[in-house]
Amino acid sequence: MAHLVNLPLVASDRKPLVHKFYRQEQDPAGLLIALPGNHYGVDGPLLYYPCRLLQDEGWDTLALTYSFQSAGVEFSHEMFPVVLQECQNAIRRILSERDYSRIGLVGKSLGAFVIAQLSVTEEALQSARCLYITPPLGTPFFDDLFQQSSHPAHISVGMKDRFYSPQAIEALNAKRYFTMTIIEDADHSMDVTGDLAASVEAVHRVTLEGVDFILNDM
Repeated sequence: MAHLVNLPLVASDRKPLVHKFYRQEQDPAGLLIALPGNHYGVDGPLLYYPCRLLQDEGWDTLALTYSFQSAGVEFSHEMFPVVLQECQNAIRRILSERDYSRIGLVGKSLGAFVIAQLSVTEEALQSARCLYITPPLGTPFFDDLFQQSSHPAHISVGMKDRFYSPQAIEALNAKRYFTMTIIEDADHSMDVTGDLAASVEAVHRVTLEGVDFILNDM
């Protein structure tokens, strides 16, 4: 069983970095790291449920909240180096606490971009299984990083997402292998406008296919 444990993580301003670390009593089956979007926190269903399901599978889970979010400040691109440093420091700290035979990362939007950066710069994460939820497809800053990486990757996106681009997907597929979940009528939040049942089903499918990807070899 996993229990909530406090880690002395700090943000760039040395204030506590808000996080939720669930630690297994016994040796863990793996570690899942969840990174939120700009306006999509770690308690959003697309991040909460993968963590919850993997806790049931014996995994430790670490979900981070960026310091700009806890401060109530709007994100700007100039803040990205700080966000990246906070994530690097937190991940290095948790990997120093315990040995993990398997590592997974799940990121929503901004968090997906953070994963692309981490997977290139952090040696300990270069073979991690990475779940990209609604990443900024078609943007040079994401596509270039993603093409450089070689880790197992799965992308989940809705066809009504402003970042959905068949051309970008085709270009990425020409550079490296990855698997996908595509939801026909879902937007950037995996919501289907005017259809609650379809929205819940979209989250359900993205969650199950994402967790299956994390747990199983390609």
